[in-house]
Amino acid sequence: MKITRIVLLLSAWSLASPAFCADTNAPAPSFPSAKQPWKRAGLEDQFAAYRGQIHKLMVLPPESVRAYPAAVDFPGAPPADAPRVERTVVVDTQVPRWHSTGLYAAPGEIITATVPAGAVGGKLRLRIGCHKDLLWSEKIAAWKRVPEITRNFEITGTVTRAANAFGGPVYIEVPPDCKLGVVSVRIQNAVAAPLFELGKTDLAAWKVDLRNAPAPWAELVGNNLAISMPSANVRRLDNPDEVLKFWDRVVAAEDEFSGQTNRTSPERFVLDRQISAGYMHSGYPIMAWLDQANKVADLGALEMGNWGFFHELGHNHQRPDWVLAGTTEITVNIFSMYCFEKVCGLPRHGHNAMNDASREKNLKAYFGDPNDTWTSKPFTGLIFYDQLVDGFGWDAFHKIIIEYRDLKNSERPKNDDEKRDQWLVRFSNITGKNLGPFFEAWRIPTSAAARHSITNLPVWLPEPDFPNRYTASR
Repeated sequence: MKITRIVLLLSAWSLASPAFCADTNAPAPSFPSAKQPWKRAGLEDQFAAYRGQIHKLMVLPPESVRAYPAAVDFPGAPPADAPRVERTVVVDTQVPRWHSTGLYAAPGEIITATVPAGAVGGKLRLRIGCHKDLLWSEKIAAWKRVPEITRNFEITGTVTRAANAFGGPVYIEVPPDCKLGVVSVRIQNAVAAPLFELGKTDLAAWKVDLRNAPAPWAELVGNNLAISMPSANVRRLDNPDEVLKFWDRVVAAEDEFSGQTNRTSPERFVLDRQISAGYMHSGYPIMAWLDQANKVADLGALEMGNWGFFHELGHNHQRPDWVLAGTTEITVNIFSMYCFEKVCGLPRHGHNAMNDASREKNLKAYFGDPNDTWTSKPFTGLIFYDQLVDGFGWDAFHKIIIEYRDLKNSERPKNDDEKRDQWLVRFSNITGKNLGPFFEAWRIPTSAAARHSITNLPVWLPEPDFPNRYTASR
């Protein structure tokens, strides 16, 4: 029965009709698992036909686009009586990436963007949709939305016509190093969406009118972070200004920690019904599932710390020179600890896996097993860095990361062995302590030459008998 259902669904996908499935209110059909049972059932052709159908939608000229039935379900359509509006948006092209417009393109409807002649050829783009994750991967076992639903259009003339079968929030995309200055873009035939811009939007107007704009998706835009979220989650939001100020502090803290002094545009969170990987993932935009929509703008909850949000922002701040082999999911958690302490005023061990009992358990498990590797479990490896924070404070981390930032290219580590050696030597010289025995205790390989170069410094260990206490107690 299961295979039969898959056959029927995939057969429906290959039809000329644009219907996602028979029931357009349920656009999430069962989908073959990661083991690709559609191959065993001989369904590759049907799958390819459906994928091809969606891809064709993504390249249709605007005049040929029609609303896709499943768009009503996600990302959503404005109410039938929502007025179409015209709005002029001022875009500072010194700020790259997506610029929120507070407008929404209805599924299948053409919008137009008009720019001055001087902006033509500046590689600006008109984007419809923020849910840019593609869900075609064979690792995704079931679809909860259509796998591809966003489009963008290069602005190559003074008037650009655009349409998306799925609709979506409207943005002006600015490329890096754009030299156009401030550009006014007139957008027509779109639907007003809730938009709060920190320092620009009047809070009283937001409470009375703006948050009730009819489009199904809203935007909160701060100096350092923007959020794309369902409008339903902002209808009663009274303090978007304070929420954005909090997020600005978080991003500023992570910028500070990573030595970033040249932020050119805000980071962005987008909430989605389904994302391409994990529970959240980093990038631009940072993606999270819809169940986070009631947390991302809840100031009280945010002030209690959100390890996952801070973690994904941390990925956007990591730099390869100081991320040792195997520590991508370890060193990123240093950012979460930093934000807990510096922004939220909370103990940095905000994750249950870092409380005293968990740390003790993980240390005993690791040091009691000589075959274990320090990077195999993220919260075990994090203890290594946390011990350095305990021993030397955050200032040592600031110094070493800025040192890495300012290295000449010829000085940067070229492989994993050099990364470990440089972290050992640089941290030892910054702290004035020989960390060689500490690295050896953790079974982190470094060269004899690196260890020899710091033998003039006094040895440091987090505890006098480290790590013997954790091996003897097993």
